[in-house]
Amino acid sequence: MAKRTIKISIKLPAGVTATAALEAKAKAAALAVIKSATKDMVALQKIAKDLSSKGISITPQELLARKKGSSTTKTAVKTKSATVRKRVVLTPAQKKAMIAELKAGAKTAVMVKKYGVSIATVMNIKTAAKLTKKRKK
Repeated sequence: MAKRTIKISIKLPAGVTATAALEAKAKAAALAVIKSATKDMVALQKIAKDLSSKGISITPQELLARKKGSSTTKTAVKTKSATVRKRVVLTPAQKKAMIAELKAGAKTAVMVKKYGVSIATVMNIKTAAKLTKKRKK
């Protein structure tokens, strides 16, 4: 991990003077906060890695925001099965069988689940087979 420098300015209340002891205490407090944040981030990285091995894709920053109760992250947690999908290529025989079922009144959603393709694929096959109505202009 690359080292970074942080400059901290502390505005003291009126009547308080900066002494060496006060500077040392402020420096020790700042180092303690940085050490705690570093431990948290390392722990969150381990958790994110464990979740990734289980198929859940989330960054340590998203975990930190969720831990704090912040709703600033707008990205949803996605499982690998939802993000990575194997491409299904239907054979001509499968397309003919699908068209026959669609002509018999089968629903698009049923065909999607049965053949493992998207709704768009089923609709494209329906359109090619002229099973859809054109919009009126």
